[in-house]
Amino acid sequence: MKKLSLHGKEFPDLRLPVYLFFGLLYSLISLVNHYTFKTTAWDLGINNNAIFDYSHFRWNDNTLLPGEQFKNILSDHLSIYPLLIAHFRYIFGTYTMLVFQIAALLFGGMGIYRLVEFNAKSKELALLSLITFFSVWGIYSALSFDYHDNVIASMLVPWLFYSLARNNYRGFFLFGILILLGKENMALWLVFICTGIFILNVQDRKKRTAALGLAAVAAIYFVACIKFIIPAFSNAGRGYLHFNFTALGGNFKEAFFRIIEDPVYAFRLLYINHTGQLDYEGIKAELHKFFFLSGGILLIFRPAYFVMLIPIYAQKLFNDDFAKWGINSHYSIEFAPILMIGAYDVISRKHKDTQVRLSIAGAVLISTAFMTYRSFEHRVSKWYYPDKLTFYKNSHYTAEFDIAEVHRALKLIPPDVPLSASEVLVPHLAFRDSIYQFPVVKNAEFIMILRHSQSYPLNAEELIRESERLLHDKSWLLLYNKNNTLIFRKAPSGHSKSNNSSAD
Repeated sequence: MKKLSLHGKEFPDLRLPVYLFFGLLYSLISLVNHYTFKTTAWDLGINNNAIFDYSHFRWNDNTLLPGEQFKNILSDHLSIYPLLIAHFRYIFGTYTMLVFQIAALLFGGMGIYRLVEFNAKSKELALLSLITFFSVWGIYSALSFDYHDNVIASMLVPWLFYSLARNNYRGFFLFGILILLGKENMALWLVFICTGIFILNVQDRKKRTAALGLAAVAAIYFVACIKFIIPAFSNAGRGYLHFNFTALGGNFKEAFFRIIEDPVYAFRLLYINHTGQLDYEGIKAELHKFFFLSGGILLIFRPAYFVMLIPIYAQKLFNDDFAKWGINSHYSIEFAPILMIGAYDVISRKHKDTQVRLSIAGAVLISTAFMTYRSFEHRVSKWYYPDKLTFYKNSHYTAEFDIAEVHRALKLIPPDVPLSASEVLVPHLAFRDSIYQFPVVKNAEFIMILRHSQSYPLNAEELIRESERLLHDKSWLLLYNKNNTLIFRKAPSGHSKSNNSSAD
C-alpha cells in the first residue's frame, strides 16, 4: 500500500479503502432498493425498457410514457448514456443502470481527489475532499430514487476541471462532450460552468479561450436539442415539454425577458413559495441551508462557482413543481461536484498553512456529514421515503410482503408477452416490447399486481378495487394469488370464469 506523508510522518494511502467503503454503502442503498422493490417504473422502469430496445439495435418506443405523444423516449429527454451501456444488461440484468450509476459516483470522487491533489499539492487535503464528496447529501438522495442521467453527467464535471488544470485541452473537450450527451439540460448547465471557468481563468488566454469555445458548443447543442432534435423524435407538432416555469412566463423567451426586466422578482423566487400552498413553505430554505452548511459558505470567496450553479438553482427553484425545490431525489446532484471543487479551491488558495487548511477541510467534512445524516432522519421536502435511504435501519431491507417469494413469482411471467404491472414491479419486468404501469392495460396478456402501499398512480383503496374488479372479470384468469401478489392471464375467447385457477 502506498504511503502518504503528513508533517514528515508516513501513513497508509487510504483511497482504496475509501472507495470500497462508499461503493459498498452506495450499493446497500441503490441495489438493495431494487431487490426489495423500492425502485419504480419512473424512472428505472423507463430506462430498463429503453436499454432492452437499444440492446436489440432499435429505437425505444416506450410504452410507460403517457399518452400517444412519445413515439421515442428521446422525444422526452435527449439522454444518450443508455444507448452506450445498453448491452451490459446481458451481464447486470435489471441492475445495469444502477451499477453504472454507482461506478460513476466513484469515478467522480476519483476526479475530485486528482483535482484537489493537483491544485493543493496535498494528498492529505485530497483525501479529505474525497471523503467529504462521498458524504454529500445530494448523492444519497439520488441513490435513493432510481437511476438518472444527471448523476452520470455530474460525475464527469471534476474531470472537466482536472483536464483544464493539467492543460489537457483534448480531455477538457472530451469530458465536455460526454457531459452534453447526458441530457439537454446538462448542455445549458455546461454553458454556465464554462462561463465560471472563464471568470476564474480570465488572465489565462488558452484556458479562457477553451472555456468560451466549449460554452459555444454547449449553447448551440442546447438550442438544437429543444428546437429541433427532440421535436424531431416526437409526434408531429409537439415541441419541448419541459418548460414548467409559469411564474416567469409561458416559454423560454418570456422567462428570459422577465428575468432581465425584473431581476429582483427573479431573485425573490429563489426563496419564496410562489405556489401559495402553505404545505410547501420551508422547502427552498431547506435547500439553501444544506448547501451553505456543506461547504457552500466558502464559495462566497470565489463567486464564479455560484455562476456555475445559476441554471441548477433556476431549474429547481423557479419550477412549478415543488418536488424539485428541495433536497429530494436526483434534483440536487449537480451541487455535489461544484460544492467540493469550489470549497477546496478556496481552502487551497486562501490558506497556505497546512494545519489551517486541514482544520477547515475537517470542519467542512464534519458539517457535511452531519447535514447528510440529518437529511436521512428528517426533511421539510415532501415525498421523502426514509425506508429507501436509511441503510442503517432494518426497514430498509424489509417490506410488508415476502420479498423472496415475489421474486419467485416474477419468473411466472413469460419474458416476451405484453404485460401490465404495479409500479414497483415494472423495473424488474421491463425487458420486453410492451410494458405498462397498472392500471394501464391496453394489449397486455398478463397483469401482475403487488398489493403494496406504493402503487402510484392508484392509492391503496383504488388498488384493491381494481384488483377485485379483475377477479370478477371473465376476460382474465387468475394464475397466482399469494403474498399480496396477483397474476392474471388474458382468457382465451369463450373461456368460462369458472375455469380460473389460483394459488392461495
